[in-house]
Amino acid sequence: MIPLRTIGIVGGGQLALMMAEAASRIGLEVEVLAARSDDPAARIVPRTSIGDPGDPSALRDLAGRCEVVTFDHEMVDPTVLGDLESEGFVLRPGARAMAVAVDKERQLEVFGRLGLPVPATTVARSLDEVRIAIDAVGGTAVLKVAIGGYDGRGVLLGATAESATEWMPDRPVAVLVQPEMDIDAEIAVQVVRGADGDMVVYPVVRTVQRDGMCAVVQVPSRLDPEIERAAVDMARSVADEIDVVGVLAVEFFIVDGALLLNEIAARPHNSGHITMESSRTSQFENHLRAVAGHPLGSTELVVPAAAMVNVVGSSRTGGGYGILPADVAVHLYGKRPRPGRKLGHVTATAVTLEDATERALRAARTLENGASTS
Repeated sequence: MIPLRTIGIVGGGQLALMMAEAASRIGLEVEVLAARSDDPAARIVPRTSIGDPGDPSALRDLAGRCEVVTFDHEMVDPTVLGDLESEGFVLRPGARAMAVAVDKERQLEVFGRLGLPVPATTVARSLDEVRIAIDAVGGTAVLKVAIGGYDGRGVLLGATAESATEWMPDRPVAVLVQPEMDIDAEIAVQVVRGADGDMVVYPVVRTVQRDGMCAVVQVPSRLDPEIERAAVDMARSVADEIDVVGVLAVEFFIVDGALLLNEIAARPHNSGHITMESSRTSQFENHLRAVAGHPLGSTELVVPAAAMVNVVGSSRTGGGYGILPADVAVHLYGKRPRPGRKLGHVTATAVTLEDATERALRAARTLENGASTS
C-alpha cells in the first residue's frame, strides 16, 4: 500500500483543528470542508472550502481534490458515502463503519453479534412505545436518540412518561430506552486501526460525565487490570468487526464490577484528547497515520499520570477568557462562548493522579470564569 499525503477532513470543528495541527508536524497536507468560515479549523487551515458536509456535491468535490477523506463528525449520510466509494473515492473510515457509528441501534446490533455485554435496552419508535418501555423499567429511565445525539444532546436522564412527552424529537427517530443504573465508573478505550488491519491501543482512561457530557478524563484508570484487558479485547473486536480505519473510541460503563459496552465513535474523541500530552503519539497523529497508510505510532504513556478537563461555556459574562494558567497545557478552539459549549480543554501531567486532576480542574475553572457569553 502506497502511503498517501493529502487528506480531506469533513467538518471544521475542534477535531479537524487538532488533526490539522498534527498533520503540520508530520508533513501531511489537509483540506477542510467546513460549514462556516468561523469554524475552528477554517480559521487556521489555508485549504478550507465552505459548504454543507451533507451535500453530496461538496463531498465529491473534496474527495476529488484529496487522496483520502476522513471525518471530524458523524453527521453524514452513509448512503452518500457508499455512493462515493462505488465511484472509486477513498474514505477512511468507510461507509460501512460510519453507518454503524452514526446509529446507536446499529451499534447494539454489532455488539449483540459479537456477544458483548450491553445495558438492557428497548428500542422504541413512537412516544407510546417510549412510555411503555419507561413503565417496564419502573417509571424512570434513560432515553437516547439513536441518531444525532452528542454531548448530552439527544439524551434525557431520569426520564418519566411525562418528561418524555416534552422531550420526544419532532422527527421520526428510534429511541433507546435503558434503565437507570448505579454506575461504578465509566471508561473509554481508543483503538487505532490501519487499512492493513494493524492495530494499536491507548491505555484505558477513566471518564467523568456531567449532564451527559464528558467533563474529566484521567489516566491511569486505576482499575483492575483484568477489567482493562477485557475492555481492550472488546474494543479490538468491534474495530475489526466494522472494518474501521483510524481511531475508534469505545465507551464502557462498569456496573457491579462488570463491563457494559455503551457506545462508539469512529473518529478522534474527546476522551482521547489527553493523549496529546500523555502518550508518545497523540490520537490525532495516529488517526492521520492510519487513514493515510503510514506506520502507526507508539501509544505508550510518557508521564506517570495525567488529567484532562473540558473548558465549557457558562452563563457568566465577562471580558473573555480568564488568565491563562502556566502549569497546564491549554487548548482553546476559538469558539464563541455560549452555555454548555465546549470551548477548549486543559491537560495537566504530574507524578500523582490527584495532583494532575486538581491542577487541571483549577485551570479549567480559571478559564471558564472569564469566558463571555456576549
